[in-house]
Amino acid sequence: MKGSFRTRGLVLRTTDFSETSQVVKVFARGHGIVDLMAKGSRRPAKNSSSFHAPFDPGSWYDINFRKKNGDLHLATEARLVEGFRHLRNELPIWLDATLALDLLRTLFTPGDPHDDLLRETLQYFKLLSSGVGRRRLRNRYLHSILVASGLQPSWELCAGCDSPLSEVPARDLVFQLPAGFFCSDCVDVSGRISVDHALLNYLRADSTQEWGKVPSWQVPDAVVLRGWEVLSSLISHHLERPPRSLRYLRV
Repeated sequence: MKGSFRTRGLVLRTTDFSETSQVVKVFARGHGIVDLMAKGSRRPAKNSSSFHAPFDPGSWYDINFRKKNGDLHLATEARLVEGFRHLRNELPIWLDATLALDLLRTLFTPGDPHDDLLRETLQYFKLLSSGVGRRRLRNRYLHSILVASGLQPSWELCAGCDSPLSEVPARDLVFQLPAGFFCSDCVDVSGRISVDHALLNYLRADSTQEWGKVPSWQVPDAVVLRGWEVLSSLISHHLERPPRSLRYLRV
């Protein structure tokens, strides 16, 4: 639908188009992923009344844009609302934010709004500023990604026979891609990973944990790391390759 729109969006990626312009990929409220041509965004601020600085990945903007034929639309004006500068103060935190940006632009198609996920991404970025609970926050964010992309497995029932997982003996509890958790009677021998109820209970509780409680939540490090292995493997399997940013991530 053609027309002019005003929204707020999180910049996922920028590409220099010329000496004065950028192509910007934005996760926009009400619009989902949008690709924008920002003519003049790289000019000095005094020479541009529409853009006060180049777009910056991982920042939150008020944006006016005009839809054009095709997939590339025209940004006509933008104002920085929140730059999340704290994300850039420490490399491990910036790598966590980069993974989030990577997943958003890789898993979701243009024009498909996910406003709840956008809101949770902003919460995630804000809470990373605390400097504590980074691994727990990352796992909680992967839950949000899995829910929004339709990849979240059941934490309650066996994916094969629908038996309650809480009633499956720990020795018979298995995780297997791509469906999730099974009792040992419902899976092939290949590719199965033994899990336990401590891990399953953590993942079950983490999937609905309030964001503000995540940084101070007391969970053994070993369980958090095993949770990361399960959650990241689900996403990587769907992508058929690990996200590029994972190779740099300090788990």
